[in-house]
Amino acid sequence: MKHYETGIALMLALTASTALAVAPPAGPRRNALVQAEARVGQLAGQTKGGPQQRLLLEREKIRRLIEDIDAGRSVDPSEIDRALQDAERGF
Repeated sequence: MKHYETGIALMLALTASTALAVAPPAGPRRNALVQAEARVGQLAGQTKGGPQQRLLLEREKIRRLIEDIDAGRSVDPSEIDRALQDAERGF
């Protein structure tokens, strides 16, 4: 019976530590970046040549910002603002 109780205590401790290791919930800035990434991707699909390549590079930049936020790395707020403004303008 003692092993059973120890096993359950161990499972509860592992479950609690796993819940703490999960990434923080998405904030409004992250959601805005996801929408901007979709918009830039849509614009890139409707464009050809050099402008399309600029849009694809911008989409990758936005994707990296999202990945940094998800990973908990620090992201400069001015970078987020610039990416959102560029996506809103549509270049």
